[in-house]
Amino acid sequence: MGKRAGTGRAEGEFHDPDRRGVAAHIEWQKQGAWVVLWGPYTRRYWAFARWPLPEGGQVVSAPDPDGLYAEMRRAEREGKYLKWRYGRRPSPGRDPAPGQARA
Repeated sequence: MGKRAGTGRAEGEFHDPDRRGVAAHIEWQKQGAWVVLWGPYTRRYWAFARWPLPEGGQVVSAPDPDGLYAEMRRAEREGKYLKWRYGRRPSPGRDPAPGQARA
């Protein structure tokens, strides 16, 4: 394959179905809470948060899936994702809040 004019990259170098498949799998694992893409030009995985966040949202990236998972977990902790996703649940053994039935 020859080089593409002005890019310094070989033709077809941007097409990477394996990495796109990895990105799709990560998005599937995260159950729609993130939009995950492979950036062929940046050669990085990118994840865009889809839960309610302050203006500007949350975007993370990493060169490999493990790094992306780590960045996503960090953003989820800082953005209180689990509290939004699952809400507050009474701790086992605690009395339920007034008006709630005991399970």
